[in-house]
Amino acid sequence: MELHLLSFVRLSDEQIELLHHAAPGCSVTCRHPEQAVSVMPDIDILLGYDSQMNIDAFLKQMPKLKWIHAFSAGVEMLLASEAFRRSDILLTNSRGIHGIPMAEHVLGTMLASSRRLIEAWENQKKHRWSRLTSPDELYGKTAAVIGLGSIGREVAKHLKNMGMCVVAVKQKETTEPFVDQLFPIEHLSEALSCADYIIVTLPLTPETTNMFNRDLFRLMKKEAFFINVSRGAVVNESDLIEALTSGRIRGASLDVFAVEPLPEDSPLWDIPNLYITPHYSSVSPMYLDRSLKIFRNNLQIFPQRIGMMNVVDKLRGY
Repeated sequence: MELHLLSFVRLSDEQIELLHHAAPGCSVTCRHPEQAVSVMPDIDILLGYDSQMNIDAFLKQMPKLKWIHAFSAGVEMLLASEAFRRSDILLTNSRGIHGIPMAEHVLGTMLASSRRLIEAWENQKKHRWSRLTSPDELYGKTAAVIGLGSIGREVAKHLKNMGMCVVAVKQKETTEPFVDQLFPIEHLSEALSCADYIIVTLPLTPETTNMFNRDLFRLMKKEAFFINVSRGAVVNESDLIEALTSGRIRGASLDVFAVEPLPEDSPLWDIPNLYITPHYSSVSPMYLDRSLKIFRNNLQIFPQRIGMMNVVDKLRGY
């Protein structure tokens, strides 16, 4: 079966050759969305990031489309389309490839806070020798990982290897080698109240939207440090600002935001005990190869659609 593939991301010659090995005879075209209109009518399989998907327009332009593989784990833009949700077009994502860089990002943020590295850097720029007297240790502290998918598990492993006590919140009970105590979602308050660090790695669903609000911030220790690397809409940003400016919690780090790019006039920029990174916790030079490995494995068994990895349930949202 000859398949026509369109990638919205430029692939290397080596990556394209590997796709040809997975599906001999397939054609691979790499173009940005605005430059791909002329080839869209013949496309069977589309690859790209969720943010590139104007799916309602694509459905009209791609009558042969059978499968979308998202280079991202999140597929909110795709699933916002009712027509796409109701279609029989297969959707797979890149869930599972983000764990290593995101766990390192979380650990780096925690060390920067614990060891006061930002303050030391600010003093360096001012040529100021000011020995900080308040650096802390992660060793022995308690971290709560909220959401224990592939990213959460990798975060838990990194933190456990640092000598931390790791608790986690997950909908279903499982055996987790790097978690000291696993809480069901109904006992989220217990996990939050005991944690020195709270790391959110939840998917964005109707149930998790604005989940972290004033009520949950009030359950946290005053010394707690809050980290979100999942989706911005999981957090009520106004309530987080209140928690930070009032001293309700010690600090926070956000890699994701309700509106991205973060507007220049956002009050978040001026919160002194908040670290901001521009949604790059998953960025890695190995990212695309890892996503394509999932896609190639699936391509070999398409179109039977049996045993494929990372198939998204379009009704559940993940």
